[in-house]
Amino acid sequence: MTEFLLWCLPALIYVFVQARRPDGSMRAALDRLGVAWGSPRAWLWALGILAVTLGLSWGASLLIPASVWTQPGVTVGVATSAAAVAAVILRAVGEEVFFRGLLGGVLMRRLGVVWGNLAQAAIFLLPHLALLAVDARVWPLLPAQFVTGLLLGWLRHRAESFVPGAAVHAAVNLAAGLLWGGAS
Repeated sequence: MTEFLLWCLPALIYVFVQARRPDGSMRAALDRLGVAWGSPRAWLWALGILAVTLGLSWGASLLIPASVWTQPGVTVGVATSAAAVAAVILRAVGEEVFFRGLLGGVLMRRLGVVWGNLAQAAIFLLPHLALLAVDARVWPLLPAQFVTGLLLGWLRHRAESFVPGAAVHAAVNLAAGLLWGGAS
């Protein structure tokens, strides 16, 4: 829950600051953040991206030596309780609020879709570099993280919402925790 709140705090500040501007409103600020359900078409795109990102994560995990998954500090099958499932989902949603909702939205508006999406995907990769502190042999997860960031950023742009991407992110993280121990 703490991570969720920390990821969402900058977005909440953004919304309140934008809503207080003379030409702003709360609804306009939420729209810029991408707080919307998304169209049925966006959810179809999300299903396709879910399949791709699951494949990327699984493929990346196959490149990691089995001995890495059994080391102290590496937890396989972490999402085995209701609290763990809730934590995985909340973290994924919080990351989407921050990286695709706030950061992606701002960067794509200021730099254009291509450069803004590349920038948010690169920034999304930064906290995931901590995986290397566990073991440098988990490096195959990093390109998968970057591509996932690009795909979720593209989906955020197309859907004008981070919500479908948050569902994809949560599903991939749950699958990683339940099935093969990698994290996304």
